[in-house]
Amino acid sequence: MKRTTEYILLVVGAVFSLIGIVLAFITKSFSNTAEFKMEFERQVQNNPDLQNEISSDQLSTIMSSFTNYALVILIISIVLAIVALVFVKKQRILSGISAILGGLVSILIFNVISFLVLIIAGIMLLVRKDKNHQFEDVNFQNDHNHLDGNNHQQNQFNSEDKKKKDDDPYIY
Repeated sequence: MKRTTEYILLVVGAVFSLIGIVLAFITKSFSNTAEFKMEFERQVQNNPDLQNEISSDQLSTIMSSFTNYALVILIISIVLAIVALVFVKKQRILSGISAILGGLVSILIFNVISFLVLIIAGIMLLVRKDKNHQFEDVNFQNDHNHLDGNNHQQNQFNSEDKKKKDDDPYIY
């Protein structure tokens, strides 16, 4: 069965996770610079409500910790999306579970678009069955009925109806 829709959704989810990784690297690199710390100090001095709240060193530490956390979460999410992409045609159940897990992991850092796309792709992979299996089930049922003699019973029923119809002059 063609799974083009699921494949495209998985690629979109992986791309949004990749964009998040790039943004986390950029944020991490800028949060440790002296210019960032000076700009933050200037903003704190201009806003009297923030003067006693947080220092630039504390903000730098918080941002560094959050970006490390975001990087780990995004890497896990993109790895799960890639696993789902690899197995999308061969093992749809594994691919669907991997996509759903990737979506659930990505929501931990509020990556909503990646979350929605991966969850939708995962549900589609789990719900939509292959067309080949549907046809095999129908053929199996038809073969099974033929072997049980259900066809013979149906023919016998038709002959009984024919006999009743022939005997009864009021049935047209």
